[in-house]
Amino acid sequence: MRRILLALRLLAYMPLRLGMRLGGQATERDVRRQLQPRLDRALPDSCTQAQLVEVLSHRPFRSILYHRLSCRSVIGRFVAKALGVVYKGEPAMFISCDRIGPGLMMMHGFATIITAREIGVDCQVSQQVTIGYDDRGGPPTLGDRVRIGANAVVLGPITVGDDAVVGAGAVVVRDVPAGAVVGGVPAKVLPGATDRFSALKAGDAKTRRRS
Repeated sequence: MRRILLALRLLAYMPLRLGMRLGGQATERDVRRQLQPRLDRALPDSCTQAQLVEVLSHRPFRSILYHRLSCRSVIGRFVAKALGVVYKGEPAMFISCDRIGPGLMMMHGFATIITAREIGVDCQVSQQVTIGYDDRGGPPTLGDRVRIGANAVVLGPITVGDDAVVGAGAVVVRDVPAGAVVGGVPAKVLPGATDRFSALKAGDAKTRRRS
């Protein structure tokens, strides 16, 4: 029975699967990043059909896919609009950025607005985040593997460096150095702070040494 249901869902999502092909390698990495959000671990080389169905049912993933398609060509824009009629994206999520690296992941996407000059590889954005302009003009640039916590605000023509972490609820209006963890209002670098993926990796190492 499960196999029959899976086959039916794969058939129902066939148009989305065809749309993914237009998204190219960036969309392929989006899928794998959705399956493995921990940046300290290797991405899976492939996914099962059941895993693919779960990713395709994720509305924020669909919104990212539609944005990628819309940025590629006129045909891609038409395909994105057509798919969006049948397979709804996240309605409370807005993306305006022409250069988005592969591996973008939004776990929830609710009430999230992203207006950026550029977004790097393997970035992660939580819910209720605002990234955009301020009165200085120009949107932010996010480096590779940047992680933005829930309810954070990143504003203005600033740069958030590679591997930086913006804590939940932070308001960022100045450049963030690569690898830094920032928090607070206005956001400041937190000396000695360790992002959660580094902490998880250290914990895994301790567990291996004990076993």
